[in-house]
Amino acid sequence: MLLSFAQRDSLKSDLDYIIARSACDTVQRTKPHVLAAVEHDPDVLLDLVQAMRDDDARWLSVPLDALRPLISKRMRGLSGGDHSAEEEFLLL
Repeated sequence: MLLSFAQRDSLKSDLDYIIARSACDTVQRTKPHVLAAVEHDPDVLLDLVQAMRDDDARWLSVPLDALRPLISKRMRGLSGGDHSAEEEFLLL
């Protein structure tokens, strides 16, 4: 998973906004289908954000500048590591 848990949760809270403004065809764009896809692969949110116009993406809870490197890694087929250690540190 490339997204941290905090990023994933923030983007999930923006999901209605993302779905309405995304032109992505890699997942079916109804909220239940997207949520099901996110449970299987949370980084599918990056696909949806990538399919948004920059003008629309700038209003997301997670800054687009923080997501761009993750989108690039996903496009290259890379996957992230376990963010649990990072998340535990942030919770302390």
